[in-house]
Amino acid sequence: MHAYHMRIILFLGYKNMLIIKHTVTTIASPKAIWQIWQDVANWNTWDHGIEFSSIDGPFEKGTSGTLKPKSGPLAHTKLTCVEPMKKFIDESKLPFTRIIVSHFLKKVGEKTEVTHQIEMKGFLAFLFAYLIGRTMKRNLPREMEAMVKKAEDLKNIA
Repeated sequence: MHAYHMRIILFLGYKNMLIIKHTVTTIASPKAIWQIWQDVANWNTWDHGIEFSSIDGPFEKGTSGTLKPKSGPLAHTKLTCVEPMKKFIDESKLPFTRIIVSHFLKKVGEKTEVTHQIEMKGFLAFLFAYLIGRTMKRNLPREMEAMVKKAEDLKNIA
């Protein structure tokens, strides 16, 4: 039912490091995926590494939120780009590092291609890639599969 591939690029540079990019192909519609993405309070139902998450307003550029990983400190996030049914990007900060998570949708025939990309930028990106990057790499495929399954289970979302 799902065809997926994973690309991992480790670039130990001081300014930019792409840690992981994962793509899943699904029968779920872009609208169903978008519905799951916008439901920030329920991200922990498919991303089991999240204790809780919230958003402080509408799902649009500039809105802030919080995310509490099960094994990490509370993170403050901000939506830096939102293009409904196409993509959204959220950013959070660590000391001397930004984590940028991009989420993309692409209709391919009767299916939808869903891509999540995690980047770290900044002086200590290499350190945080080492400390938390391995966990992100290991968990991302499983989280995306759970998210896609949840979207496929939604009925009558065209």
